[in-house]
Amino acid sequence: MSKTPAMAPVISVNKVRRSFRSAQKGEGLKGTFELLLKPKFTDHHALKETTFTIEPGSFVGLIGANGAGKTTLLKILAGLIPPSSGEAKVLGFTPFDRTMEFRHAISLVMGQKAQLWWDLPATDAFDLLKAIYEIPEDKYRERLETLSELLDVKRLLQTQIRRLSLGERMKMELIGALLHWPKVIFLDEPTIGLDVLAAEKLRDFLKTFNQKEKATIILTSHNMDDIERLCSRVMILKSGEMIFDGSPNRLVREGECRLRIRLKETFDIPTLSQITGIAEANITAVSENDDAEEDEDEKEESADSTAGGAEGPATIPTFYFETTKEAVLKILQALMGKGTVLDMGIEEQSLESVIQRIYADGVVSDKGEADVRV
Repeated sequence: MSKTPAMAPVISVNKVRRSFRSAQKGEGLKGTFELLLKPKFTDHHALKETTFTIEPGSFVGLIGANGAGKTTLLKILAGLIPPSSGEAKVLGFTPFDRTMEFRHAISLVMGQKAQLWWDLPATDAFDLLKAIYEIPEDKYRERLETLSELLDVKRLLQTQIRRLSLGERMKMELIGALLHWPKVIFLDEPTIGLDVLAAEKLRDFLKTFNQKEKATIILTSHNMDDIERLCSRVMILKSGEMIFDGSPNRLVREGECRLRIRLKETFDIPTLSQITGIAEANITAVSENDDAEEDEDEKEESADSTAGGAEGPATIPTFYFETTKEAVLKILQALMGKGTVLDMGIEEQSLESVIQRIYADGVVSDKGEADVRV
């Protein structure tokens, strides 16, 4: 029985690096002269030997903190800037060659930059794009009808772009980016600044377009709702390095939670580890000063003690246990046998909380799961 041949990747990135060089200016007039006569340069590495492939029809989330290299990677793939070294291929093309065939096959939408002409009504802007991309009249009308219906903006097509709300403008930007029916779409923060309803409608549209047209989409976003609802694959960049590439389910482990406990007695982490059987690496302490919430009675008691000449009670820390829901009761029973619980709570693990920890520590386990150590 013959095997079905594997589909060739739409995007192939092999050891791509991108570095920038900037001149450093010292203070005052002396710094200005030094900049002109003897400038000092600093190298910045936006991407560090990044390698991956993406299959046709994929919806991939590219996430990372500000400055992680997300937009730089999208600009390389869209052909706006070349890599410093390594090789990137999109649909078999070298992006920075910017051939007409390549440009007709891809689209880049940047949520913070307008690409349509603000002084024109949407229909006039789309007519210009029709001429630029040489879209046949029948296909243009069909696509404009389909896209405007899916995004619910048919009534706004005659309105000047500058007079539209942010959400409505973003929808028009998407229509303009998709009229030529690209095979690969790069979306950089498409829901930034949108209200909840507008963002939800935009997500529904992107999901439908991906499923119906089998377009390959790479999405960058700081909004984890975008990633959770749309992307079957997540790539995480930190300081230019790819530290995770896989399913979001490998980051958020089912049944895992965070138990928050405040005890009357003073325990250290090794003692709590012995009492509960939870590894020390999975227990963290936050001092009262760092905790935003403090019981009013405790504040008054502390003030009274200080006024009476006493040193006041020792700071009561809040302990966090990374564990599973099944183990919570056992942990509480063990702690109650050794001390008095003043406060407790259970926090559900979310993709956002996992990503925040990865941003902070850059730690992902060998299995691709986020390490629970904080």
